[in-house]
Amino acid sequence: KQWYQRRVAITAGGNLPVGLKRKQLRKLFADFGKIQSLRFRSVAISDLKLGRKVCLKTNKINENATSKNAYIVFEHEECLDKALAKNGSVVNDLNIRVDKVVKSKKEVKEDTKNSIFLGNIPFAATDEDIRAALAQCGDIEYVRLLRDAKTNIGKGIGYVKFVDSAGVMFAMKIKDNVEVNGRKLRIQRCKSKLTLENTQKAKELKSKKNEESQNSFRGRKSKSSDKEVFAGKSAKSRSKKFDPNRRPKPKTQKPMSKQKFDKKVNKTSKKGGVVATKGKKDKQ
Repeated sequence: KQWYQRRVAITAGGNLPVGLKRKQLRKLFADFGKIQSLRFRSVAISDLKLGRKVCLKTNKINENATSKNAYIVFEHEECLDKALAKNGSVVNDLNIRVDKVVKSKKEVKEDTKNSIFLGNIPFAATDEDIRAALAQCGDIEYVRLLRDAKTNIGKGIGYVKFVDSAGVMFAMKIKDNVEVNGRKLRIQRCKSKLTLENTQKAKELKSKKNEESQNSFRGRKSKSSDKEVFAGKSAKSRSKKFDPNRRPKPKTQKPMSKQKFDKKVNKTSKKGGVVATKGKKDKQ
């Protein structure tokens, strides 16, 4: 990233026509500054066994592919702002996407603020199909559909960036009624990395608290018997229901000593009561 910022300036081009050649692409961006290097990416090949290099040299490209991507390296960073003016321009009936590879934090915030996430996109859908479906929401800066690197088939997800946040608001209002090739799109607001990290941390803390509450013992104070129950065994319920097996046994009376018996006899004799002795009763 530092190397890119200090020495060269790079811009990325997407949704380029498959038949576009290097000389044609150089002509498109030659007016903005001296180009140091240019390379194509995400070209769908027809035979995966031969490999990408062989297929590109022999021009064996997938017939169903309609677009490809490219990276252009300028010698000076001043050329970037000029090159971004080509974003959205039409080349062979396709709206090309031109964007920076390295962005500042402010630019990333603006991208997330004015962008929406799309799901449930048909695999054969193109950028033009998405533009047509969301044209009523406002001016679209670019459409980016994620595709497989080898086959260039869509992964069913993508992003749309509007010129301003009003387009995002309108898209959220009609999110239940947008269809592409008979499939209903799933539309959500884009979230920044910080919000995603915070939500993940909150979920982790919540799961930890739930685990601690489940593992903690609720009920009476722990005793040696409780430790034996929970050590490697399934926890037993501590409900307060009546259980005859757990009912405490009645205490057995200890035999009375002679001194205590004599005291009891003296007390009852004064009150004029009766004292029970080994099956016999003495009246005093």
